[in-house]
Amino acid sequence: MRGPLFYINSMFWCGYRLSTVCSSSGLPAHAVKFEQRHTRLHQGKHFRRFYGSRQCSDNKKQQLDLLSDNRSFGGQQKVYEHDSVVLNCRMRFSVYIPENLERPAPILYYLSGMLCSEQSFIQKSGFQRWASHYRIIVVSPDICPRVTYGVEKSEIEAKGLSYYVNAIKKPWNKNYQMYSYVNEELPSIIQENFNIDKARQSIMGHSMGGHGALISALKNPGKFRSVSAFAPVCNPSQSPDERHLLNCYFGDDSKTIEEWDSTCLITKYKGPELNILIHQGKNDQYEIDLKLENFANACKKAGIAASINLEEGYDHGFYFISSFMEQHFHHHSKFLCDSF
Repeated sequence: MRGPLFYINSMFWCGYRLSTVCSSSGLPAHAVKFEQRHTRLHQGKHFRRFYGSRQCSDNKKQQLDLLSDNRSFGGQQKVYEHDSVVLNCRMRFSVYIPENLERPAPILYYLSGMLCSEQSFIQKSGFQRWASHYRIIVVSPDICPRVTYGVEKSEIEAKGLSYYVNAIKKPWNKNYQMYSYVNEELPSIIQENFNIDKARQSIMGHSMGGHGALISALKNPGKFRSVSAFAPVCNPSQSPDERHLLNCYFGDDSKTIEEWDSTCLITKYKGPELNILIHQGKNDQYEIDLKLENFANACKKAGIAASINLEEGYDHGFYFISSFMEQHFHHHSKFLCDSF
């Protein structure tokens, strides 16, 4: 029987509203919506004009367009775009490759939160220093399909609220299959095109992406050697705002929604050790809807080990993420790397 290594620092709960401010930029949500859509259109043209190149795999449908390639801590920070079969649209992802890799490297997937993108992560989190140090390849997809349905007052389109699930209701089921993209299509592309050791992979994420990381690990026992999250959404079926969004994807079916809820999933988990690390700020303005306490209690009841830490004075944004990024890489290195 597993002996849980489980601890939680003292908790402080405060409320928030989902639709107010983008935590990573500080801009009002409507301003971020305009900035993302405007930049996305023209930035893609700029990249293709100045950085356009092709990287092909055996699968012609998975031809990669290299959009950018920048030196960072000795390694290369690349961004690619491709035609996703699963998402039925063009999709971006980033890959950081440490320098002088002489053998297949371990891989860490990072899933970003709402109103973010692969660009937010590679520019603001400071992860490259630690990826280079531990010699881990890091892959991060964009948070959602960048398609427009024109659904009136849709927060899903405005904020990229994919929640890393597979939608079954129209119109979202056509493109919003992010769970399959993250766990099937994207890993297949990475394995075909990069020098990775597919037996050594882990996953982490922030907020909505923390939710995606946790459900990916819980729904695929043994696939990931470790999982970590920064302020994850832990119990969306019990959070009114998150429940409303999941209803758009699944309808008002509690059993279906609970299959995409990490607090519900962990009560039934029977796989190998998960090696969970979670950090959340005590000043997190979104804390009530995150429901970390529910997840912590479920872990404890199920006898599943988890290291859960509440940090004094930190909120939900990238200052918080970058402050604890080293600890997360050190955590994953213990399960991914031979020499650490």
